[in-house]
Amino acid sequence: AAVTMGVTEELDATRKALPADQALVSFALTTWRIAALVVEAKGTRVVDLGDVASVRKLLETLRLDDPDQDPTGTVAALRARLTRPLALGKHIERVLISPTGPLGYVPFGMLLPDREVVYVPSATALGLLRDLPGGSGRAVLALGDPVYGRGTHGNLPAPPATAREVNAIGTERLLGAQATEAGLRERLGTNASWRAVHLACHGLVDTEHAMQSSLALTQSAPDDGHLTVYEVFKLRMATDLVVLSACETGKGRIYQTEGILGLASGFMFAGAPRVICSLWKVDDAATQALMVKFYELWNPKDRSQGIGAAAALKAAQAYIRAQPKWEHPYYWAAWVLWGLPD
Repeated sequence: AAVTMGVTEELDATRKALPADQALVSFALTTWRIAALVVEAKGTRVVDLGDVASVRKLLETLRLDDPDQDPTGTVAALRARLTRPLALGKHIERVLISPTGPLGYVPFGMLLPDREVVYVPSATALGLLRDLPGGSGRAVLALGDPVYGRGTHGNLPAPPATAREVNAIGTERLLGAQATEAGLRERLGTNASWRAVHLACHGLVDTEHAMQSSLALTQSAPDDGHLTVYEVFKLRMATDLVVLSACETGKGRIYQTEGILGLASGFMFAGAPRVICSLWKVDDAATQALMVKFYELWNPKDRSQGIGAAAALKAAQAYIRAQPKWEHPYYWAAWVLWGLPD
């Protein structure tokens, strides 16, 4: 089992570092089968989840990006295949998911609605993320409402609602003509530590050439207005959190055993211990409401102690889901947290 699951000598250290109310679930896909390594403080076990083909078929029919489609049956089937067999006890309040292959695009928070869900690249990466300094500041750098319509942006529409989102969230803001690559790099360099870096714009995903996936910012010579994954890898930032408030920012190139290479992994490499990103094209109004609620809970403006990022995202999603116009998973389930939960 250790060979099949790619278990390293650090597994025992990971198990010992897990609180009693948490579990790490590392999925593995072979040609024919799917399995999960479940790590808890009390021990580890491997769970056979059956054949891969039937799970892939379910994922192909899961249309959460269309609010006119009812996903109830497919969600129930996926829950029966992927999470119920894990037999997580009621004492497990938080699940760390290490996905592989197409499972990186599954919103496990929807399959495990009563628990906090966090995605991690691997047990090894979890340890490395714990060593990042993070941020010690309270300021939130928020970028939004970039200027499009010329140069390399083609026919990108103006991102509606992002200016309101940035004004509601940010303590320091880059809006409109200021929302450039150079402006972002300058602000990252002038503040030693941020509470969060919030980027509200269009996300452009290239699943074949992942390093060219980008965030579309205001074009300003000599920059082309596309902050690519390659450029993100060269950034260095001290922040507790990066929020990629754009469409499909959780997507990238899927590697069967190495996870997803894309914007989220780029920002973690650049120094962010946690990243919030999206799995599909999101609704602007629901996104704005979800983000404002998240920051109210995680980083209160009255400087009181907020709750952890995983708990705040779960609560913000519940807040959106409770509103009849936004109860469909399309409006809230796309948002996932990668990295450290707190």
